[in-house]
Amino acid sequence: MAGRVAGLMAAVGAGIVTVGAGGHMITSSFPTPKFSLKEKRFDLSTFGGRFAFMIYHTDPFSLVPRETEIKAAQQALVDYQNGTSTLSDEELWAARKLKESAMNEDTIVPEPFRMSGYVPFNGPVCVAMIVSKSTPTLLFWNWVNQSQNALVNYFNRNASSPMTNETLAMSYGGAVGAALTIAYGLSTGIKRNFAPAQAARIMTFVALPTCIAASCLNCYIVRRPEIVTGVPITDSEGNILAGGRKSNIAAGYGVNATVASRAFLQFPTFFLPPAFMALPPVAAMVAANPAIGLPLSTFLTMICFGFGLPAAIAVFPTELDVKVSDLEPEFHGLVDQDGKPIETVYFYKGL
Repeated sequence: MAGRVAGLMAAVGAGIVTVGAGGHMITSSFPTPKFSLKEKRFDLSTFGGRFAFMIYHTDPFSLVPRETEIKAAQQALVDYQNGTSTLSDEELWAARKLKESAMNEDTIVPEPFRMSGYVPFNGPVCVAMIVSKSTPTLLFWNWVNQSQNALVNYFNRNASSPMTNETLAMSYGGAVGAALTIAYGLSTGIKRNFAPAQAARIMTFVALPTCIAASCLNCYIVRRPEIVTGVPITDSEGNILAGGRKSNIAAGYGVNATVASRAFLQFPTFFLPPAFMALPPVAAMVAANPAIGLPLSTFLTMICFGFGLPAAIAVFPTELDVKVSDLEPEFHGLVDQDGKPIETVYFYKGL
């Protein structure tokens, strides 16, 4: 038993180090831009920029600095704002990364609920969901997963535009309810209709539909208020149009697109590792050497979670376009600075 635990812990550690080191190699390959307190470190208009942005902000090595270093990073940004900083652009970006990864406004976020804590803390939970063989175990780890996600949302909520406690409770209840209902239904059906050995293999894929349903429902509940308030629209140069009036229809497109993307995001973590482990050569190797099965599955899941999730998020652009004719009538007839009709407008969807 001790040997299995040691192997599992080693696989988790190897996955965290691989994600952290590999992520550093990826982000360091981008040139260092002029430092800014407002602009993003990477260009979010490209896949590579969005991928690097997500890798950068989920870097597990950002958990290493202690409170004194976090406070020092915060002070470095204050010095820059006051015009007294002597740090280089690279040092300032590092300070901003540490401050934003560890703090929400002036409050230090507990490590398990930071974005940089996703791989070390949520990764093992994903492993447990995939390897669960019994219905009670599967239900338990689905509950843990959704509870952790809810706490991440709570501690990283936007302080300037906060989610209400009602919205947080609805998103948590909806996600947990969806995940547990689907997990129970699928696991019960699988065990009832398949032989034990075949059921055990199929059970490794149950986490995929449960997380798709929970993630999509959670996203919709949290983002739904945007449809009511609307989003501003811009031209191709980023100039705000219609005097800053907001479009509810554009907001609806953005929210629906984000919800749809959440289904895709689950595949790298909850489909690729069990699919790889089910390949005949891999399955034969594990059958001949059972001790390597769980560590190998754990390492693969940590890697797919650490790199696959940011890559899946990066597939979807942060800005969408829509035909003016598809918006509310008040936006019809928009013209540019030269008086020419504007046919397509743009709006920010978010990651």
